[in-house]
Amino acid sequence: MNMKILLISPSQKTIYGSSAHPPYLPLGLLYVAAVLEKEGYEVEVIDFDADKIEDSQFAGRLKNIDVVGITATTPTFNHAVHLVEIVKKHKDIPVIFGGIHPTIAPMDVMKNTNIDFVVKGEGEKTILELIKGIESGGEFASIDGICYKKNGQVCQNKDRELIQDIDTIPFPARHLLKNFYSYIPPDAIASPATSIMTSRGCPGRCTYCCTKQIFGIRFRFRSIKNMVDEIEYLINKFGIKEVHIVDDCFTVIKKKVLDFRDEIKARKINIYFALPNGLRVDHVDKEILLALKDINVSTVLYGVESGNQSILDGIKKGITLETVRKTYKLSKELGFATGGFFMIGLPGENPGTIKETIKFAIELDPDFAKFLILKPYPGSEIFRQLFEQNLIVNFNYEQYSTYAFPVHKLPCLSQKEIYVWQKRAFRRFYLRPSKIIQHIKRIRSFTQLKYNLFSVWFVFKQMFKK
Repeated sequence: MNMKILLISPSQKTIYGSSAHPPYLPLGLLYVAAVLEKEGYEVEVIDFDADKIEDSQFAGRLKNIDVVGITATTPTFNHAVHLVEIVKKHKDIPVIFGGIHPTIAPMDVMKNTNIDFVVKGEGEKTILELIKGIESGGEFASIDGICYKKNGQVCQNKDRELIQDIDTIPFPARHLLKNFYSYIPPDAIASPATSIMTSRGCPGRCTYCCTKQIFGIRFRFRSIKNMVDEIEYLINKFGIKEVHIVDDCFTVIKKKVLDFRDEIKARKINIYFALPNGLRVDHVDKEILLALKDINVSTVLYGVESGNQSILDGIKKGITLETVRKTYKLSKELGFATGGFFMIGLPGENPGTIKETIKFAIELDPDFAKFLILKPYPGSEIFRQLFEQNLIVNFNYEQYSTYAFPVHKLPCLSQKEIYVWQKRAFRRFYLRPSKIIQHIKRIRSFTQLKYNLFSVWFVFKQMFKK
């Protein structure tokens, strides 16, 4: 009999707050679940937030479980470790950690005596080999992409090569979610809405990003047929009316965008689409934006980060302020609502550069702006840079949410000053009469109104939190 495997997504309450709905389902975990299920294993998935499970109830879910796998980001790592303690207290079974944090800090994760294995990078092929190795009680030295323990010592195998044809990966096992409809993507126009990923890899060199350590810098995308087949499956199986494409850079290859548009139109699919992770301002043009408009994308978001060119150059963003201006101008001329991501507390920052960023955000005047405090994630270039200057002062991973109090300081800015400037940025941008009127006018549906109330409350808290 094949083993029963429990896959867990820990709570994200430290990131989004205790009252928020989880915005997106755990796609990475569901891809792993799909691969295991296809191989004949019995798989159960627990999402602590969507399933509303308390830690005190968790031990009761371990009956008949043979292996536990947990995905962890940096902010959710502490809760994941707590869950492992519960597992080991009740059952002597193998525990596997995967996801972005174990990938960027595998040896740190393996210091925990309750964690038996780490899967680094893309997990779909690795997890199958690892589970078969556990099942047979064999050696693990030949399995690429893992860390394991042997005679009390941590062994780290070589990295696994990236999956070249990502069409070979089955669709995420969404049917294993117990509360599929509890996930509410922010600013959705229609309900129900869900997320998909159509590509992996990002050619960007941004120093604050760790994504490339999982998916690499070479862009790999699914075939158009495979993408749209999944969308039709979501419509037919779950009644989906809006799809959020959570790629890191959906528009990096122009032909892919145009072919995707053509296939959506050819199949007469009429739903809404969104690109919540944002686009690069240097990876869009008029033809791409018109293609997005053709498939009912109503809002485009861009990663701007700073209004100071030297700061942008320092984080290797690879864009200019003038390109940002031109892209926003074009997007508005074509009738899109716009959004922008900005960072507070980047290396080289001082009160003057933050003022430039706030001024630039107001000049661009997107419909909404997110002012995020830089979080230097372990494994990123920016972490090493700040660590070497003794500027990281807090290593409690629960504080590594982008809206939490800063974990670093800068030569010209204390932690408290970075925090205060974030609140000022929100207030300066949003507490303008023109912006308030604009937000009232942009509501297009009851669903959007309902979900916008969550967003308004979230922004309000950022403005006035202590």
